[in-house]
Amino acid sequence: MLLVLPLKRLVMAVLLVAQITVPAAAGLIADNTADYDRLLEWIQLKDLEGPLVLMADESGRFDHKLNRENIAYLNNNRDLIQNVLARLDAVTLKWKLAASSKRLLVVPESRREYAELFERYCKDAVHYALERTRLPNPYLRIATLEMPSALTTVDVQEGVTAFLVHNIADEYVEEYLFFNQENTTHKVKIKLANRVFTGRIGAYTSNLTIGEDFQISFEKEPYTVWQNSAENPINVLVAPVEETLHIALRTATEKAIRNRLHDLKPDSIQSVKAVVDEWMAVEEAIVGGLVADIMPEIFARLLHGSLESQLAHSLNERQSRAQYHLLHQGIRVVSELGLHQAIALYTSQPDEFQKMISTPQLPETEQL
Repeated sequence: MLLVLPLKRLVMAVLLVAQITVPAAAGLIADNTADYDRLLEWIQLKDLEGPLVLMADESGRFDHKLNRENIAYLNNNRDLIQNVLARLDAVTLKWKLAASSKRLLVVPESRREYAELFERYCKDAVHYALERTRLPNPYLRIATLEMPSALTTVDVQEGVTAFLVHNIADEYVEEYLFFNQENTTHKVKIKLANRVFTGRIGAYTSNLTIGEDFQISFEKEPYTVWQNSAENPINVLVAPVEETLHIALRTATEKAIRNRLHDLKPDSIQSVKAVVDEWMAVEEAIVGGLVADIMPEIFARLLHGSLESQLAHSLNERQSRAQYHLLHQGIRVVSELGLHQAIALYTSQPDEFQKMISTPQLPETEQL
């Protein structure tokens, strides 16, 4: 059995990048607050959906749901089919799916003030989060993507690169070939593309591979992508810290997944995916707990006014999604243990942390 499964949200491949250089933050500077209030104003402007730049193209990736939608579109578009029949001088058609791919597209941030403010904020917020948690810095660089150019593949051991963009879109492309039933020499090619602006603010992926003799390996992607636009501006401000914590804690999550798979020896993709989903929810729980602890301090230092109620609302909104079903338990346990003890427990004994967040909170005993 050979199985490759992505852990968390997004798989990335070859990237096109250039960099706007902003000096790395030496620490949090009180004078930045006025600038970052201006950043909030930028975030609340209408999102741009172009020009788009291709960042990754995964040839051969197949999406069953979108494939069904494409076939339904072709079946229902009689004018298109009649046009193909006429071009092939055919009465009946043969067809096949010739290729499929998933593409990651981004809208670079071209407004210089916005780009520089967002990059500086990301560096300041990440700097504070790493100091506060005492976690090692996972980054090779944090850079604003500006113009497409060739990027040499970077070994993840050198560090993760965070690319900052304005907007992110996923595109699924299928290429169909149509033939004359009686004469397959002539062909008509039709390409269908389904493009969605995901609203996904940040993403980081490691890939799980199960090879022959149940050999388990993980390959971390050396890139993460953060966008500076969102319906809720709080999510943009949280993303750099949240994704940093995912990256820093991923090794512990992979260790837990490896141990669980060795114990269970699952015999199906569904069983493996269930283990991965289980542990990604646990990772979301501890990251959410740390975010709830750290972000109010970052807001207090970098922005005027309290944003704690908006942060609480943002975290509550996530509860409806399956990957966040342990989020509130994670917030509770991190609060009870304290930030450093929670990190120490998760990185050394992730199973014990999972037990703690899986135990329902008992109501307080009423005093007689």
